[in-house]
Amino acid sequence: MSCANWLPERNGRMTYLSRILEEKEREVALLQKERPLQRYMELQRSFVACRDFRGALGRSEGSQLRLIAEIKKASPSRGIIVHDFDPLAMAQRYYDLGASAFSVLTDQKFFQGSNDYLQQVSEAFPLPVLRKEFIVDESQIFESRLIGADAILLIVAALDAPQLGDYLQVAEGVGLDVLVEVHDQRELETALRQGSKIIGVNNRNLKDFSVDLHASLALRSLIPPEIVAVAESGMKTAADIALLQAAHFDAVLIGEGLHTSVELSELTWTRL
Repeated sequence: MSCANWLPERNGRMTYLSRILEEKEREVALLQKERPLQRYMELQRSFVACRDFRGALGRSEGSQLRLIAEIKKASPSRGIIVHDFDPLAMAQRYYDLGASAFSVLTDQKFFQGSNDYLQQVSEAFPLPVLRKEFIVDESQIFESRLIGADAILLIVAALDAPQLGDYLQVAEGVGLDVLVEVHDQRELETALRQGSKIIGVNNRNLKDFSVDLHASLALRSLIPPEIVAVAESGMKTAADIALLQAAHFDAVLIGEGLHTSVELSELTWTRL
């Protein structure tokens, strides 16, 4: 896909995030017509319990960082990353590396993801699966459960505080863990006030998609020890991983780096 029209906000132009969220509002209007809550209520008795995403990420002092390996074909800033994309083959490679959980992109327009990819990975592997999606309505939470996710992503920058609190409760009610994504101290404080149990610090600026690994390092000391702390995006070398391990993160979420970095693709990880 072409990314030529994707520019940071200048002279009134939309940011990456605002453009995505505008599209999500359109998608949600269509999803609501499918009544995912009603379908969830009809099918919930047949569901097995979600796999323990939060438990898979916890690590004891001195143990290795856990890996959330991301199944991703493309991004708005880079276009297609994996041309011969095969979600099951990619998941198998990451499983063999020692990943503790998977993250699967389901956004179609901007990341060329699919709900089908998540369902395939969820059914084929025993690891918990995070649905990587821009969730702006509770209907998407019920949809996540229906397609086999064990956890969802909630982005503080995309929600107001009451929404975040409400969606955390809805997710807990249907058995989903939640990775709450923050970018700065203000967002972190909001996430903690709303009762988040897993905090992900995204090193990627959603306004222009630039990356700065020190975003994670600057916030780590502000995340309480009982909260699972995840560093997201921007890891390219073994030295990056060592830096985050020394900062006492519990896990890292890596997508593009596992595919493009020889160093990261050759690291071995441990899981519970």
